[in-house]
Amino acid sequence: MIRLHPIPDVVHHCPFDNAGLEAVGWHIPGMRNLADLRCPACGREFYGDLRAGQALYTPLLLEKKTGEVYDPHDVEWFADWLRRSYADRSDEFPGFEAEEFRPLKTPLLLNCLDTLYGHSLLKLLNAQYYIDHTPGYDLIVLIPRFLRWMVPDGVAGVWTVDLSLKRGTIWNDRLAAEVKTRLERYDQVWLSVAYSHPHPRQYAIERFTRVRPFPVGEWCDQLATPRVTFIWREDRFWGGEGRLGRLRNLAGRIAARCGFRGVSLPRREQTRRVIRLATRLRRAFPRLDFAVAGPGRPGGLPGWIEDARTEAIDASVEKGWCERYAASHIVVGMHGSNMLLPSAHAGATLELMPQERWGNVIQDLLIPELDCREALFRYRVIPDAAGVVEVACIVTSLLMDSWARELNMDLEAVAHDAGRNASLSRKRAALLKQRSEAIRR
Repeated sequence: MIRLHPIPDVVHHCPFDNAGLEAVGWHIPGMRNLADLRCPACGREFYGDLRAGQALYTPLLLEKKTGEVYDPHDVEWFADWLRRSYADRSDEFPGFEAEEFRPLKTPLLLNCLDTLYGHSLLKLLNAQYYIDHTPGYDLIVLIPRFLRWMVPDGVAGVWTVDLSLKRGTIWNDRLAAEVKTRLERYDQVWLSVAYSHPHPRQYAIERFTRVRPFPVGEWCDQLATPRVTFIWREDRFWGGEGRLGRLRNLAGRIAARCGFRGVSLPRREQTRRVIRLATRLRRAFPRLDFAVAGPGRPGGLPGWIEDARTEAIDASVEKGWCERYAASHIVVGMHGSNMLLPSAHAGATLELMPQERWGNVIQDLLIPELDCREALFRYRVIPDAAGVVEVACIVTSLLMDSWARELNMDLEAVAHDAGRNASLSRKRAALLKQRSEAIRR
């Protein structure tokens, strides 16, 4: 964490004369945590990112008078968000609700506002560390309403803002004034650095969703009814290879952003592939429980596939999806923030990766702290050019062969302890019997 109030901890240099800028205050108009800065040499005034969230790695500087953004890190997307938000700054106050669960003495602010769902969620996961390890500070979570349901117990306060993802980059001076009014009464206020990818040792997903992940120790017990869930999204499709596939996905994204209500070619292709995948798995596992979940219009699937898609998303829907993921041996889906909660709850994950997204590999997977070999087994990432047959083969292998990894590779399975051999042999026999009985059922 870093000091926010009264004068923030920050280092920026003037882009005109390289003088160290003086911090005279702070400003939080939305997702940006900013220092109010002045150059002692030339007198120019700036706003500079405090090192939190993405700005922990790529802090930028904006000149107040001109709106010009100085970007020494060459992160155009992050610079563009700042540039546009400042140019379009607003005084229209968004809905704001303050809940405080105990008196505040030394506030610590965790700002989870963002324009990307995954960014907001990943910032929120930092909350558990402060709840568990900083009892001398009072954690306040600044959260968009769509994530309010995931705020864990133990925070000192929750400030909920009615801000959609589309408006997530907004610069709102009324919001900034509200936050400042509530915090400047204290002698000192701190700001969470809000790591973009907190370590799995620092959070347990059930503290946030109140849903216990799939019990991997019962994998074979539950094989009598294998459960597989395909994670649906309307703007990135499993549906084609090479240039044609990229064009199809582009057409789908344009259609989704324009509100096109017809059935697009990418959607039809993805629907066809999902049905073929489920059908192949059903031949191997007649009692297969297959579902499709995620934001989207339901329809077009056979009745034996559970269609849990909806466009009307609220906390109860998201929690219901998490319960489905947690009941699933395996979730399958296209790379993106849509895979965060599924991967955190399911027994195993198979992710389909678009060619242009390999630089972001595993950023969207919430993998628990596991033995390295177990993690490699349970979390697979393959090119989205993979066809139905290949994906079905991998899912079938995950379902059928988990017992072999457990028997051969778990730490206790390879312990050099003669006294444990007898109990280990009994475990092997029990697992083999369990697996064969489950399959026969």
